[in-house]
Amino acid sequence: MGWSAVVVGAGGNIGSHLVPHLARMPGLDRLTLVDRDAYEAGNLSSQDITPSDVGRKKALVQADRARRINPALAVTAVTTPVETVPLGRLRSDVILACLDGRSARQHVNQAAWRLGVPWIDAGVDGGGLLARVDVYRPGRDNPCLECAWDERDYAALEQTYPCAPAAVTPAPTNAPSSLGALAASLQAIECQKLLVDAPGRSLAGAQVVLDVAHHKHYLTTLRRNPLCRLSDHEIWRIERLPAGPHELTVAKVFAFAAGRVDGGGPLRLRIEGQPFVRRLACHECRSERPLLRMASALRPSDRNCPRCGAERFASGLDLAEHLEAATLSTRDLARSLHAIGLRTGDVVSVGNGDLQVHLEV
Repeated sequence: MGWSAVVVGAGGNIGSHLVPHLARMPGLDRLTLVDRDAYEAGNLSSQDITPSDVGRKKALVQADRARRINPALAVTAVTTPVETVPLGRLRSDVILACLDGRSARQHVNQAAWRLGVPWIDAGVDGGGLLARVDVYRPGRDNPCLECAWDERDYAALEQTYPCAPAAVTPAPTNAPSSLGALAASLQAIECQKLLVDAPGRSLAGAQVVLDVAHHKHYLTTLRRNPLCRLSDHEIWRIERLPAGPHELTVAKVFAFAAGRVDGGGPLRLRIEGQPFVRRLACHECRSERPLLRMASALRPSDRNCPRCGAERFASGLDLAEHLEAATLSTRDLARSLHAIGLRTGDVVSVGNGDLQVHLEV
């Protein structure tokens, strides 16, 4: 049986060069491409695309390309942000990230650790002509992305670094297509070493940087930080639930978990990084709507106020990090997982304090 890969940021300055390398790699039989963006005319100078691709979703363009290169390859395109992709859909033999923002990379790092999947991060600095690759292998004592972060990195979580030129003046971080291709080649080589040819010679736990402006090469060993905010570095043991999101109710999930969690205390259900909305309020006409739904799964019909047409919002008090079985109404317990926004592949954690089970829908 072959192996599988997930590429996050599959259509950008690095990803558009990486996908063809993976499609040609021996042993790959399943490829998932995640990218929320669509191609613009400005991408033609920095990404490996043609004018006919402009206006199309990046993940769909690259999926078509991978299938043309290898018709036997099973390719799935995901056109939503990686933060909203169910954790189970990222399960693979390796995750490759070609991202321009810290927040998305942090999410990939945490997902890889929970799943126990090695991941390879690539980046470029167009101003310095630098290409970088980091390789991480999840483990309690192994370094992760956040082990090297300080307060400045967390303060800049929402900052992104565009690879494409701006409309008028090129951004300082503008990266030429050739630099993205170099980073993609390094990433593909490390991927093949990790999974196919020489796992013992992979860069796991290390970073390599090529300074092509000065013809220099840097290799840095990464260190486990005991103060890392991903403090437990835990790899989850994930058990599959016996039915899908339409068939399972909230009550059934609690009952399924109850026999697997020893000890007392009220059972709580959560999805890591995904709060639940318990109420939406309109700031214009002050109308309110109680509900129970994942924040990332809110629909336009949930947000639009039928009374005045304004948008409804959830305040901090209306968000819940977990659902407690003992405090839910009979109606809420009877809701299906689909009704509260869960999809196939989502992983719910149910427990009482430190004792938890992790269940994939």
